[in-house]
Amino acid sequence: MSENQLIGEKKGHIFYITLNRPEKRNALPFEMLADISQMVEDQIIDPDIRAVIIKGAGAVFSSGVDFNSLGSLVGRFMDDASAGGAPIRSDVHKYQHYLNRLETIELPIICAFHGAVFGMAMELALACDFRLMSDDCQWGMPELKFGLVADLGGTSRLHRTIGASRAMEVLMTGKTFTARQALEWGLVSYLYPEGELLKQAEQLAHDISRMGPLAVGATKKIIRRGEGLDLMTQLDMEINLNSILLRSKDFQEGITALLEKRDPQWKRQ
Repeated sequence: MSENQLIGEKKGHIFYITLNRPEKRNALPFEMLADISQMVEDQIIDPDIRAVIIKGAGAVFSSGVDFNSLGSLVGRFMDDASAGGAPIRSDVHKYQHYLNRLETIELPIICAFHGAVFGMAMELALACDFRLMSDDCQWGMPELKFGLVADLGGTSRLHRTIGASRAMEVLMTGKTFTARQALEWGLVSYLYPEGELLKQAEQLAHDISRMGPLAVGATKKIIRRGEGLDLMTQLDMEINLNSILLRSKDFQEGITALLEKRDPQWKRQ
């Protein structure tokens, strides 16, 4: 994949990832998922980074999967007559893993999408921690039109986000939905005019950056890893992670800054 099709840029405490294929409506080749995942993961070693924002260049966030990329996989899969589908399952699991990594990294990820977001691009967004949408954005999951299920988390994450009945409607009809429906169904947290979208995503990132970064990462872990766990197990996660945080330099700095009535200088230590 060409280097300039995915742009990473650090500004202060925020790392920006821009899908940069506007002439292709930011269609996503499968290998781009690996690059996005790696780009996010690389930020964990930078103590300055507090949040990641994923956005798209041009008229839309992303139209979904790149059909040339999909076609190359399908051509190989059609030759899979003797392996019982194992190579297919192996490839899909690999791509699922790239999106799973976005959920496990201890940095908050904000997805700001505008214009349109469909299919695999929605699966990318569902793996992010916060979703903000332009008020004119259209979205949908058209995979069933091709006789396939959304298998990179589009089925499982969507139903966990908006409920089983709504998810089945989105997936089984393949219809295009409005930004207002996304907000009402809980798919996104806020709607903004397109010109305000990035500014509001940055404000959210700045608000998060004022909090203790180790505690932010621990909170993400408790919520993400705690999904589906019983209450007592999740409470144990809170205890265990706080037993680490209470001995951190950042906790000492947070208390000192509070007493001295100043902003804390977090070190992520």
